[in-house]
Amino acid sequence: MTSDIIQGTVDLVDTFHTQVQAHPHLSAVEHNGVSTSYEKLSDLARQIAGSIQRVTSTPSPRVLLALPASASAYAGMIGTLMAGGTFCPVNIEGPESRNASITQAFSPDVILFNGNPSSFFDGSPATTPRIDVSRPVTHFLDKSTTEYSEIAYVVFTSGSTGQPKGVKIGRTAFSYFLTIAHAYFDLIPGERWGQFSNLGYDLAIMDVFLAVTQGGTLIPLASKKEQLIPATAIKERRIAIWQSVPSVLELMVRANQVSANYLNPLRVMSFCGEPLLPHQLTALFLARPDLHVFNTYGTTETTGFNTINCLTSHNFRGSCESPTVAIGNDVPGWTINLRGGNSADEGEIVVSSDWLSLGYWRDEDRTRTAFRQLRQEGVQEHRSYFTGDWGIRKNSQLYFSCRMDRQVKIRGERIELGEIDFFLREAGFAAAYTILVGNDLYSFVESVDDVDEERIRSHLVKRLPFHSIPKAIRPLPSLPRNPNGKIDRGALERSVA
Repeated sequence: MTSDIIQGTVDLVDTFHTQVQAHPHLSAVEHNGVSTSYEKLSDLARQIAGSIQRVTSTPSPRVLLALPASASAYAGMIGTLMAGGTFCPVNIEGPESRNASITQAFSPDVILFNGNPSSFFDGSPATTPRIDVSRPVTHFLDKSTTEYSEIAYVVFTSGSTGQPKGVKIGRTAFSYFLTIAHAYFDLIPGERWGQFSNLGYDLAIMDVFLAVTQGGTLIPLASKKEQLIPATAIKERRIAIWQSVPSVLELMVRANQVSANYLNPLRVMSFCGEPLLPHQLTALFLARPDLHVFNTYGTTETTGFNTINCLTSHNFRGSCESPTVAIGNDVPGWTINLRGGNSADEGEIVVSSDWLSLGYWRDEDRTRTAFRQLRQEGVQEHRSYFTGDWGIRKNSQLYFSCRMDRQVKIRGERIELGEIDFFLREAGFAAAYTILVGNDLYSFVESVDDVDEERIRSHLVKRLPFHSIPKAIRPLPSLPRNPNGKIDRGALERSVA
């Protein structure tokens, strides 16, 4: 761990204040034709912080953000931290029942909304104070608090039981992560950062704070069309830094929008949340040989990304010796271990750090299961998160292989479902996803036409053992995706049942 970086870590609110003082008139947010300066964003945050203090006497208030991506939402995040509280952002376009469930689980002291409370009040008592940020507010934060909750925010992710699970992110840990990440992105004040993800996803929170703590200009992409295929927005809004899951890049590839014409404003593209594929990376560098691409790995539970692979058109081929692109080396403060494999070069990815999540919201049993001390001979025990992801090292490069729950056994034979998907893509399909139902494999491929299953099977038989050949290969115009852009495995399983 790099001690000088740790000692130099500054609280994220103080880092934001530094940008306000240095660039008060610089645009912090541009949305729907309206520019919000750093000075104005700071004022909005102070007003929201003041409103929170007026409606609750709780010293570390829990604040639910039921807001669309906008200057008001970003100010709500910052204002909650100014007031010493913990914020929980939700995807306002998500299912109402899920949002009500999150609200009930988080049990907020205050709810911030924008004229349309909708389902967010369903999970909260009628006595919970509610602040409509669309109405003018004149009172500001009385004074900056020096006491604050160590939990900066709680983000709810999908749970295997169907109930969302809240992940607690520490304020000190997140401030440290931002300090580390700044060195990679090296953002220039005024550079335009595309805020792609919905606010209920941790990637969106990374976007917001990486930008406003470096003097960047946030460009929220509000419409679903822009979020799914953002190439036109990148071009027209002159976005220089763009961070998303690789699935969105795949949609751009298929729409023939990965070209210099669309991507000319970009300086950096950063990917996480899913495996980046070699053909996607090749398409990017054919269009923009001068582009810088970051392939990162991390989970919500490990606070941001924990590995990074800095790729250029000159070095990327050495990171493509697997069906997925290598995820890079550990970033300072996090250590990656592979445990439980047949050799030291494969196993479950275990992340050790002082900067992991503080655990799951009001779920000590699950926290104890996932966060444990990693015991290594001759090495001090370290708090670690067992990710459930399988990693492989090849030629000193670390690759994400698959989720361990995508590593299945049929009649004693181990099968990696991601390997089947890789060879289906090789057969000519832009996207493929294989699931196990009972003892049978079902593969889904994106195609608007019927598929020639015999031709595809002949292709697979030459590359896979017999027990890895799917029982059925079903075409879909598009694979179902959840609000974060990832493939919705549950929807595919339900279609088979």
